[in-house]
Amino acid sequence: MSLSVQIHELDTHLSIEAVGEYSIANFCSLFGRVSEESENHAKQKVVLDVTEVSGTIPVMDLYQLGEECSRVWKSGLRIALVSLASGFNQFFEDVAWNRGVHVSVVPNQTSAIEWVNSQH
Repeated sequence: MSLSVQIHELDTHLSIEAVGEYSIANFCSLFGRVSEESENHAKQKVVLDVTEVSGTIPVMDLYQLGEECSRVWKSGLRIALVSLASGFNQFFEDVAWNRGVHVSVVPNQTSAIEWVNSQH
């Protein structure tokens, strides 16, 4: 079963919310969709909220997903990933950053919006 996705275009960024059950295939598809929607809406800043995705992400999946986002997310994208503490973490972020992806795992929407709009 795939994830349900809602997309909202705001002035400064694209907001994408995913709901459903965790699977690595679902997240690989979601990451591809993030790239497509960013291109379609001409937005380089994305807030991706996965707090409504249930299930545990195994450590090896975090590694594979860090690699996957480096393959599908184009250079120049700045993505704040809103995740529960039991979901994405610093390990995923490090794997992605080491492959050139500008992503930050944050605990809430406020932090996400601040991060995508910061100059860092």
